[in-house]
Amino acid sequence: MGRRTIRRTGTSILAAAGVAAAMTVAGGGVATAATSTTMTCGSANPLPWAPAFTWTITAGSGESLPPNGDALVPSLLLSGGNELPAPPGGLIPSIGPNWYGTQVLVDWHNNTTGESGRSVSDQAAWQQKPGIPINRTFTGVGNVDFTVTAQTGGGWWFLNTQNAVCKGNIDIVPGR
Repeated sequence: MGRRTIRRTGTSILAAAGVAAAMTVAGGGVATAATSTTMTCGSANPLPWAPAFTWTITAGSGESLPPNGDALVPSLLLSGGNELPAPPGGLIPSIGPNWYGTQVLVDWHNNTTGESGRSVSDQAAWQQKPGIPINRTFTGVGNVDFTVTAQTGGGWWFLNTQNAVCKGNIDIVPGR
């Protein structure tokens, strides 16, 4: 092996090491927190004549005002919907047999703090298309495993209740 070949090989090795070091420093070696996730879960329809449907639920790290609180705190917040057809627009709701009620339960465990709990959403009734009611889950900051149970009933959530269960994991981060 000649001197020129050794120099080229040495230079190539140093260049590769430099690129690897730059990539490590640029990446910081820290994984980005998953602060939102989207889940789907199926549900039978509480109305015997209507089809089954699928919920699409998005969970995200956010902030909410606790009861009797004066400052926003980190929270698990939900939003979502389903593929059931939307009712026709107009000033007066259409008269028909398709009315729903919904309530959402969130069972959670904060893997960082070891705390667990359950939150219950507001209740929505007499909707022509069920949706996710207003909910706030105060889990504290950390990595959280959770189970969302969307309870859908005919007119009210408690009439012929059908449960759709989604599970997920999210990092709840402090507000900015």
